[in-house]
Amino acid sequence: MIFVKNIMFRLLLIVLATSCFQLAWAEKASGEFTAKQTCPAYVSKNKATNPDKVYVLPGYEYDIIEVLSTNASWYRIIVPHANPKQRWVSADCGEAQLISSPDNSGSARCDIDGQADSYVLALSWQPAFCETKPDKAECAISDPKAYQARHFTLHGLWPNKNSCGKNYGFCGEVKTQKTDFCDYPAITLATDSEISLAEVMPSVSAGSCLERHEWYKHGTCANRLIDDYFDLSADLTRQFNDAGMAYFMNRKIGQQVRAQDFIDRVGAVLGTATKERISLICEQDMLVEVRLNLSHDLIYGDDLEKLISGAPLSSQSTCGETFLIDAIGQ
Repeated sequence: MIFVKNIMFRLLLIVLATSCFQLAWAEKASGEFTAKQTCPAYVSKNKATNPDKVYVLPGYEYDIIEVLSTNASWYRIIVPHANPKQRWVSADCGEAQLISSPDNSGSARCDIDGQADSYVLALSWQPAFCETKPDKAECAISDPKAYQARHFTLHGLWPNKNSCGKNYGFCGEVKTQKTDFCDYPAITLATDSEISLAEVMPSVSAGSCLERHEWYKHGTCANRLIDDYFDLSADLTRQFNDAGMAYFMNRKIGQQVRAQDFIDRVGAVLGTATKERISLICEQDMLVEVRLNLSHDLIYGDDLEKLISGAPLSSQSTCGETFLIDAIGQ
């Protein structure tokens, strides 16, 4: 009898161990992982191997290809310049947004246009961006009088769908992100729209094709004509600069600025609601990007302050107490 009980106990342990193993199995997944801090990207998470010392960096987004099914404590992502590119990163390092599975109605899909419930306006401080991406064609410009030297430039206008997190995108014929933005199909803009966009988005003139990526990933979900989408994006960019933020930055070039002082200034010119609807993205202790949450009912010519006040609250910024306002070409 004791022998039988021992056998049954051992069998139970095997079953439990097998179940735990299955629960810990990695499953294929699709989505984006946004790093909130600098963390190692492991080839093997179990052995903590990182032979080429690759790290994910705060504010950067990485494609997810697998998730540990126990409690989503690890994600396998693509780190473009690593070898191998497939790396494991801890869930504690950032925020993951997995793409929902489709259903017959399309309500759970994240690639159907016209379902945005808010927007994000992402604006770059180009001098600092070029410190982190010096190989970009637009970063060859070093003229201190150039628009991109003294104004925030347009990164993108991103429709969001709350249930999809940051993975609401690719609502047109292109369904996957291209490694090289110029691998997307070319887009055609009316002459006036192209001239307007080229001023606030330097990549248009430089030929690095950011506008293609922004259209196919984000613009196709906005339920707007392509000219209307970029005209609206450019107008919102100019409103932010003309509200006094370009002037503020010009006075602070080459200086350390308190993050709270910057946020207070934005609140003073665009309304106090902005303070809870803005995210500051820093890299190498420099301000690289400003992201503003906007309401979903965007109309060309609407006041930016109004659009911000009706938006959801923002996520946490990645800047410390102070950051550098970088000068172009340095």
